[in-house]
Amino acid sequence: MENTITFASVTDAMRAREVLRKHRIFSKLIRTPAKLRKGSCGYSLVIGKDFSKAVDIIHQKKLPHRGIFAGDEA
Repeated sequence: MENTITFASVTDAMRAREVLRKHRIFSKLIRTPAKLRKGSCGYSLVIGKDFSKAVDIIHQKKLPHRGIFAGDEA
């Protein structure tokens, strides 16, 4: 599976996607896959080659998220 950051809501995911875009990190917004969900549904960003940089930005900006899954964990 791909590098994925999960969020509780589509709003949180869209905000994070916009912050990452401003740093030239592009992502794809998807519904969180069932095996990564914690309880109810959610949304995720799938990120390619800049995954570690994206994770750093998510933490630096204190963006709310549920989980971070590298390709081999997801």
